[in-house]
Amino acid sequence: MEIIDISTWERREAFELFSRKDYPFYSVTVPIDVTNVKAVSKSRGLSFYYLMVWLCTKAVNSVAEFRVRIHGDEVVRLERTEPSFTDMQKGAEQFHIVTTSWEEDAVAFCLKAKKKSEEQKCFIDMGTETDALIYFSCTPWFDFTALTNEHDLDRDDAVPRLAWGRYYEEGGRLLVHLSIEVNHRTIDGFHIGKLVRAIEAGIAGLSRGD
Repeated sequence: MEIIDISTWERREAFELFSRKDYPFYSVTVPIDVTNVKAVSKSRGLSFYYLMVWLCTKAVNSVAEFRVRIHGDEVVRLERTEPSFTDMQKGAEQFHIVTTSWEEDAVAFCLKAKKKSEEQKCFIDMGTETDALIYFSCTPWFDFTALTNEHDLDRDDAVPRLAWGRYYEEGGRLLVHLSIEVNHRTIDGFHIGKLVRAIEAGIAGLSRGD
């Protein structure tokens, strides 16, 4: 973990400006082409959802601003963040929240996430909850073009929240609307642009394993 010197931080003025806001959070929703995610998940027998969580976690960790957290008067940059995602047991109507570590290998991560979710008996394991996380969710029953998340009114909350809806077809391609909600004290639209490009690059780099 790196402690950021706010006095020499290039975004000090922006940080101080948005720190005066009662609600410094904002969200954007962007279309993402997931045709290759669907193809690879089907070819390799993986969950589309877990593979998306893997891809997005990898992309988030590649953009330094998404690893910045606020601890009172101290601002830090984490070495890595881990995924915490909503999931549902087969046949259930109530979701639960699963937190697990990211793996370099996509298949290994998807299998671990599946096992962890299936074996979890509680709604959420509070012992795994820190701010070194990314919050993920999905609404596979419907598409959306905008989304908000629940929040405590804690201006120090810098955990990014990513969610997507049901994929849809357009021009022979499959897309999802990806919602990205962040704290403006730490992240600008420029950084969201970097994240989107990283996700798109990750999707393009997926291999079907054939």
